[in-house]
Amino acid sequence: MAPLLLFPFVFSIFSISTFPHYLNNISQEQQYLLLQFKAAIWNNNDNLQPNWTPLRPLCNWTGVTCDRSSQSVVTLNLSSMNLHGIISPILGNLSSLRSLDLSKNALAGNIPSQLGRLPHLQVLWLYSNQLQGTIPPSLSACRNLYDLRLSFNQLHGSIPPELSLLTNLKILYLGINNLTGSIPSSLGNLSALVELDLGINNLRGTIPPTLSTCRGLHDLRLTFNQLHSSIPHELSLLTSLEILYLGANNFTGTIPRSLANLSSLVELELAKNDLSGIIPHELGMLPHLQFLNLWGNKLSGTIPSSLGNLSALTVLDLTRNHLQGTIPPTLSACRGLKILHLGANNLSGTIPPELGMLTHLEALYLNKNKLSGTIPNSLGNLSALKNLSLSENNLQGSIPW
Repeated sequence: MAPLLLFPFVFSIFSISTFPHYLNNISQEQQYLLLQFKAAIWNNNDNLQPNWTPLRPLCNWTGVTCDRSSQSVVTLNLSSMNLHGIISPILGNLSSLRSLDLSKNALAGNIPSQLGRLPHLQVLWLYSNQLQGTIPPSLSACRNLYDLRLSFNQLHGSIPPELSLLTNLKILYLGINNLTGSIPSSLGNLSALVELDLGINNLRGTIPPTLSTCRGLHDLRLTFNQLHSSIPHELSLLTSLEILYLGANNFTGTIPRSLANLSSLVELELAKNDLSGIIPHELGMLPHLQFLNLWGNKLSGTIPSSLGNLSALTVLDLTRNHLQGTIPPTLSACRGLKILHLGANNLSGTIPPELGMLTHLEALYLNKNKLSGTIPNSLGNLSALKNLSLSENNLQGSIPW
């Protein structure tokens, strides 16, 4: 019976004695994988060469972080290292990888579909490269992914609707590419989404109302696409929204009054569209608004005096619309205003002397209107002013010094 009692003890000794060998095998395997990855890239300084060698411990390699217990690679950060070449599909075999950052390099080729084999991946940053091809739908298998940044590349094709399976995703940056097609309505399934940037692409169609289900969204950027139709009222349900950029599209219709429900809004940019109708006075109810840009539309009516309630406002640009009436003196209450652009409208009346109270103003553009009277002496109080344009009006009298 004694040998049987000793068996667990003998087995435990055997296990302990082989454990370092097991870890060594993991380290050697992952060294091999990373050296295969390195063989597909290069840079002018070759700053990986000094320590990316089997002669050094893997966990001491530049940009590599290992899990202490398993010695597996969990982070690979090679951002801003002037890397050229392609991203080797072999990275898909680093099964413990949680974060991959190859951003701000000059990598070309496709995004390997094999990255979808990384079940623990949480962060994937490939932005600011020269990557081509399409976004692999296989990335949807990385169910722990919460931060995906592919912006500033040359990616084409459509946005894979499979990305909606990444229900932990908080940040999705696909801007500054050549993406086409429509915005998948299934992105509304990304209930954890906080930041969504699809700007500067060739996307068509409408803004899917389903995005209104992403109630935690803080930042929504869709500028410089070919989106059309009206701005959906459902966006007013995104009450956590702080940044809304919809400029340089083909939106028509009016500015929804319901945008006043976005009480956390800091920046609102609707420039260079085909929006018509009036500027809703309800926009003056946004207490945190700092940036309001509506230039290059077909807006008519008067400038709402309620905009003077925007005490946090620093930029107001209403250039190139069809606005009429006078410049509301209430704008003088926006004491932090730095840029005031009202040029290329049909504004009439005199320049309110109250504008001289905007002592932080750096740029004042009132050109190409129908303003009359004299230039108020109070504008001489604008000590921070760098740019002033009053041309193409009906102003008289002398220029105050």
